[in-house]
Amino acid sequence: MASIGNWLRVVQREKDRLSELESDFEYRQRWITIRLVYLSGFLMFLSFGVVATGLWPYLQDMDPTVGKPFLSVVFAAPPAGQLISSPLIGWCSNRLSSIRVPFVLLTALFVFANGLYSIVELFPTPHRKYVLLCSRFVFGISTSINTLSRAYISTATKLSERTGAISMSSLAQTFGLAIGPIIQAGLSAIGKDGLMWYGLRINMYTMAGWICAIGGVAYIVLLNPSCFVHRTIAAQEAMKTTGRSKAADTYEPLKMFSIWTVMIGYSVLMFFYVSVQTALSPISLDQFGWSHEESLYYLGILMTGGTLCSCAVFLLLPQLCKRFQEHNVFLFFAILPLFISQVVMIPLGSKTIPMSSSSANRTTDGGCPIEQDWCNFIPPINQYQLTVSYTMLCISFSVGIAISQTILSKLLGTRPQGNWMALYTSIGGVTRIIGPASVVVYVRFGTYWLFGLGTLISGLMLFWMWYHKSSLRTSKKLAQTTEMQQMRVGE
Repeated sequence: MASIGNWLRVVQREKDRLSELESDFEYRQRWITIRLVYLSGFLMFLSFGVVATGLWPYLQDMDPTVGKPFLSVVFAAPPAGQLISSPLIGWCSNRLSSIRVPFVLLTALFVFANGLYSIVELFPTPHRKYVLLCSRFVFGISTSINTLSRAYISTATKLSERTGAISMSSLAQTFGLAIGPIIQAGLSAIGKDGLMWYGLRINMYTMAGWICAIGGVAYIVLLNPSCFVHRTIAAQEAMKTTGRSKAADTYEPLKMFSIWTVMIGYSVLMFFYVSVQTALSPISLDQFGWSHEESLYYLGILMTGGTLCSCAVFLLLPQLCKRFQEHNVFLFFAILPLFISQVVMIPLGSKTIPMSSSSANRTTDGGCPIEQDWCNFIPPINQYQLTVSYTMLCISFSVGIAISQTILSKLLGTRPQGNWMALYTSIGGVTRIIGPASVVVYVRFGTYWLFGLGTLISGLMLFWMWYHKSSLRTSKKLAQTTEMQQMRVGE
């Protein structure tokens, strides 16, 4: 209980005080800022979770002529914005004395993007889908704040603190994913008609955007100079430990193969997570015959349940890392669940998919559109398959983003990590752009192709990570033992 109290009060422990790296006041400033950084991740993932379940029906309400392929473009817009802006943000983070100003600017873009998302109806119908696309692109630029967050946490924490800090940052993001669908499911009670307020329509879709925008405004207030103070400590710790006078002298040679293995593993996790998120709404409408309102409600419950399950596993992550090495946690608690999530979604049985009498662009009720011929001969996915698959996917993604960043940060050492974290984020952005193409595969070829390819790709990744797992070790115990043995032999 005392440790929990110290955590809440931001009190420096005695052993940290004895290191003489910082005063109690500096320690408090540093950790208040780190926790504000956690909050940025919560906000970004909250917005993603709120919008994900309602984006497709909202898009159809704004423009009934829009097709599912355009949904892929809309889902690809945020990672495209992030991909373009992340390298610049990472470059700046290595050169600026404080990241507070970039934090404020990116959060302001976040507020603008969510506000624009909520007023799409004010524009002429032919232009609405492009306004919505623009809002998602700007939102993607604002998510470059994650690059700053990752780089800052890596330099603002001591080595003993880093795993816990990255885990808490990832937990904040996961918690945002959990809360987002709950908010959207609760807002479904307002309905898509909603009410008019000073010329603005407030319904279950637009209210989600306004909630995120208000949260962004509140966060900007917290970014005032008295609360957000840029402080680093990783380089100072390394210099004191090694007795070096320059931070650059503490840098270790980069293990490029290990670094790229982590990045590829993370990108595969991101690809499948975005792929399923994009296809989730069309699949539920087609396979189960749900209406838009039912889809929004039940998918909100599903996404909440899956994310809360991943949170439970995530809270056990520190214990798992004490019992198992981090590369094994990455393999068996991230990559393996990803493979299982794809296998269980392969359709089985002899039942038929419910068909809709309307086309894909005009249907408001559930059922497979008549243009999708494969619905006539491929059995449907049942709700149990979807529940198990999505739960495993959430566990995989939540564990993966925490462990991959932890391993990468330790592999990079004490050097400034802005450029590397920008590359890490950009690689994830590329796969998130490609990921929404799953809707095209689903519409044209069906579930056998979609989840068959998913099983193949995730299976190959599982084998690759298992075969090369030793290269991801960050512990130096084995190397130290080997050196001692060599010394004894020499004697």
